[in-house]
Amino acid sequence: MISPEIILQNARLTQPDGLLVVPTFLSMWSHNEEAIKQLAQYTIVLFGGGPLPPSAGDYLVSRGVKLVTAYGATEIGLLIRGLVMAPEDWEYLQFSDRCTVRWVSQGDGTFEAQFLTTDLHHPAVENLPDVKGYATSDLFVPHPTDPKKWKIVGRVDDVVIHIIWRKDCAWSHGSNHLCYSLRDQPGLLVEPSAGNEVDVTDHVQVSAFRNLIWPLVEEANRIAPAFSRIFKELILIASPDKPLPRVGKGTVARKAAIASYEAEIDELYSVVESNSGGDSVEPPETWNEADVRSWLIGQITDIMSNSTPDPTKDLFEQGFDSLMSTILRLHIVSALRQSDCLAIAREVPPSLVYSYPTVGGLTKCILNLVGNPDIQSTPMKSHPHLIEEMIAKYSQGLDVSPPPPKVPPNTENHYVLLTGSTGNLGAELLAALVVNDSVHRIYALNRPSLKVSILNRHCARFEDKGLDVSLLTSPKLVFLESEACSDDLGLPQETINEVGATCVQKLTMIIHNAWRLDFNLSLSSFESHIKGARSLIDLARASYHSSNVRFLFTSSIASTQSWHTRKTPNPEPYPEAVVMDAAYAVGGGYGESKYVTERILAQSGLQMTSFRLGQVCGGEPYGAWATSDWLPILVKSSLTLNKLPNAHGYVSWVPMDANIRRALVREKGLSHDALPLIPFQQWVSEIQKYTNNPSDNLPALKLLDFFKLQAAADGRTGTGESLGLTPLKVENVKIVSRRMRDLEALDASIADKWVRYWVRAGM
Repeated sequence: MISPEIILQNARLTQPDGLLVVPTFLSMWSHNEEAIKQLAQYTIVLFGGGPLPPSAGDYLVSRGVKLVTAYGATEIGLLIRGLVMAPEDWEYLQFSDRCTVRWVSQGDGTFEAQFLTTDLHHPAVENLPDVKGYATSDLFVPHPTDPKKWKIVGRVDDVVIHIIWRKDCAWSHGSNHLCYSLRDQPGLLVEPSAGNEVDVTDHVQVSAFRNLIWPLVEEANRIAPAFSRIFKELILIASPDKPLPRVGKGTVARKAAIASYEAEIDELYSVVESNSGGDSVEPPETWNEADVRSWLIGQITDIMSNSTPDPTKDLFEQGFDSLMSTILRLHIVSALRQSDCLAIAREVPPSLVYSYPTVGGLTKCILNLVGNPDIQSTPMKSHPHLIEEMIAKYSQGLDVSPPPPKVPPNTENHYVLLTGSTGNLGAELLAALVVNDSVHRIYALNRPSLKVSILNRHCARFEDKGLDVSLLTSPKLVFLESEACSDDLGLPQETINEVGATCVQKLTMIIHNAWRLDFNLSLSSFESHIKGARSLIDLARASYHSSNVRFLFTSSIASTQSWHTRKTPNPEPYPEAVVMDAAYAVGGGYGESKYVTERILAQSGLQMTSFRLGQVCGGEPYGAWATSDWLPILVKSSLTLNKLPNAHGYVSWVPMDANIRRALVREKGLSHDALPLIPFQQWVSEIQKYTNNPSDNLPALKLLDFFKLQAAADGRTGTGESLGLTPLKVENVKIVSRRMRDLEALDASIADKWVRYWVRAGM
């Protein structure tokens, strides 16, 4: 099997003048001193097939590695001169004098490379309409001072790069009337042909045109990845008064077209995000139970690209996401409006689908809204009751003690199963396990991805966090991809035969870190995660070490979310034990699911430890803190508002909020008075003013309910933990962990790194 080590080993044996490698290997080698020394000996090191992270390339050339960007294609061959550029120009390339390149401007500073047929260079494929030659669809930008040097920056044809690093394959539809916008969720901009123009201000005409082209869109959706599918509500019709800009033989200049329609695109997304729009939807034939249930199944099937839902199962367990829930709510509201139920339509809450995530639950909710007398209302079960039911369901059989261990305890050569190692905390755990001499084997279990290999996912996370990428080639490490909630952990039979026996015989530790982070979901939507935890418990109990297996679970402070409701004059911190009263876990489904798993583990007979994590913030060396987390979202929104919220109390992960404030001022070049502090409740009110006019610069709108809860909790906070977070006892953990005893408070220097990381990440 080809690996970075084998490549370098063979190069040492054969002693070539240069190497041609993939960028992933170069990125790994940039963290390995011996590899860098070897690379620096070669006359040339070419790479191609994908981008090399600038930080890795900059470091390699600074150490004397002669990097050269390779460029070529089956249709045209390899056409670069292979010149070693100046260190600052390593990303640029220079084409051979034997080929003739026609540069076609895209109107945004980028140019498509088209190679013309000449006596000296004859492309194997000719696809230009006006002359013989090949259009690559590759986009380049010129060097700022040297016209012979070019840098590849993207594509203009069948691939749209999402801002979250996903690729969409465009349709096999040759029309020049279609182009795509770059958003987390793709939309479609369509220009009707001559004679089929639409008055874009007439909602009836817009709806009719969307319905007219919808069969074509659905055909494309069927062959597209799930994240690339187009929703009807995200189809924008071009106005006859603003035709799409074109280049060449009538090809749409996509970037210029998107720039031209930027305002309309923003408005379209804003309408969907604010739950205020929705295409005209035919309502159910009647508002009785059978018709509403059938209608809902049809709407959900349509939204999920003809994937018929199981009416009894949680929609989010069947692939539903936040946008799908928004679209379904829009359909429900639109159907109510079509039935002249305007007052009822206004009463439909934004969280409708999250609160009733099954077809049956939604049906009864809608019937209750419209006041159908035929529906028998079922008394709502209390949250503690639902929590206890879930605990009972997944604790069955745990009253029987696990069999006695078949082998003595192993403290020297640990076999560890780690879940969720591609996440922020998981990557740190994985790196620590690899360098731990007492760990012999690590099974890194993660959910499968259709688009990115498990190795590349880990590489990207390690690079982002500044971890040593070369650790990922350790012989200790075994990557596994599966759904933990499935039978046999969802692993293929050959993997079970190879790995399963080893796990059963030698497994000594499980670190369960994989969990969906979504504060909108109810407890039922986390059932697959709870089921997965039970599967891991069963694996540990069935192993040769059985009750001696250590099971470490990353729980959450959210599992204590109702501790403040205790009616005591001086409430104690939450104890370092499993609290048996489920009432103190009531709140969001995320925290409830963590509490359920703690309770199940307490009955497992294993050596279990639950770590109730609070805020895991960015650390050394880069201060990497995901921009999708709540604090970066708060900071970005505060920059737009020009105001920071001032919370009461203390926070356990940073000494004072002024540190972040000063870091923001330094990084953004603002005056010290540019971001005044205002009460948290006032800050939320300022955010709420933009509900009907959302912006990418105000991501706090997407977490508005979360921040409302924080503001309300802040009003209750005196001198305790800020934002109403539950104070936790930590005496026991300080006894067993010197690191916890000696942990220093975070200071302004780490806050400064957070801000620099956020700026580099484009926040």
